[in-house]
Amino acid sequence: MDGFYYSIASGSTGNCAVWRMGGTSILLDLGVSVRALTTALRGLQMKVEDLAAVLLTHEHADHVKGLATFCKKYDVPVYASFGTTAAIRMKLPQAQRLLQPFASGESFAVGGLQVHSYATPHDAAESVCYRIDGGGHRLAYVTDIGYLPDEIRSAMIGCDTVVLESNHDVEMLRTGPYPMYLKQRIRGKYGHLCNEDCARTAADLVRHGTKRLILSHLSEKNNRPLTAYHATQYALEKQHLACELYVAPRGAMEEPVAVPTTPKEGEQCCLFG
Repeated sequence: MDGFYYSIASGSTGNCAVWRMGGTSILLDLGVSVRALTTALRGLQMKVEDLAAVLLTHEHADHVKGLATFCKKYDVPVYASFGTTAAIRMKLPQAQRLLQPFASGESFAVGGLQVHSYATPHDAAESVCYRIDGGGHRLAYVTDIGYLPDEIRSAMIGCDTVVLESNHDVEMLRTGPYPMYLKQRIRGKYGHLCNEDCARTAADLVRHGTKRLILSHLSEKNNRPLTAYHATQYALEKQHLACELYVAPRGAMEEPVAVPTTPKEGEQCCLFG
């Protein structure tokens, strides 16, 4: 399978995914152990050395958990914003040899793919999201974001595959077990995107040509896969729209999301892992 998206982990305990397109494989975040990474790659008939790069969104543990061991064992370049790089160096000076810093908003090439970065509103040093162009396809990877600025919305328009945060159900968060300060953080401008905001954005994206949506970074305590799925599906049906709709599980997906050479119009399916 030449083109695919595969979520290895998604959620508050770990985030990591593979995007393969045009013969180039990129790892998005490294919030799993190296053992879990190598096991997942083996299932894809890949090894770590097949990766052209690792792209980090920010320095929170659920996105860099495996970095310390990774830096000891491999020579794959790790791209991160200047702010994220500085935060990582403070804790993991040994990561210096692999880190490739850039300013949020910069673009750069990885293999045959063009990577565009965008600053995200999140409580991190200099968090970013990505759009990756090449191989006749365009991926948007947008997670850990309090709200969607116009620049990021514009960047997502026209992406045939979109990974978008659907972190929490507002009512579940309100009545859930988290302390008030944490609830306020999650709902704040620098926290996480709720199901309803994700759903409204998803409908707009599909209206402009998105074929595949992967809902990601679901809260274990404040969301459920079916709750997130139904919120977005309802928003699509309300506007007579359809696409492939997936929910990234906390663990690895059962199968990669295939990205065909010729995308299929209006195809629907659901994958919970």
